[in-house]
Amino acid sequence: MKPTVEDGLRILREAAEQAAQIRIELTDDYLALIARVEAMPENQPGADKSGRWRGGIPELKAALSRVRLKPTVR
Repeated sequence: MKPTVEDGLRILREAAEQAAQIRIELTDDYLALIARVEAMPENQPGADKSGRWRGGIPELKAALSRVRLKPTVR
């Protein structure tokens, strides 16, 4: 059976209806952890973020092209 645009739109409507019923509750422990991470000096506005990788997709592809699987020992 070939899917149609109407099938796709119907699926999206059904998914939106289901998503409206989902209730996500965050625990106090989780919220405290988020607050701790946000309060870290490296997460403040103006913090030096020069240590992070600034490569783009071509650099990532080049790096991944050099990856080789390590043989497993059995």
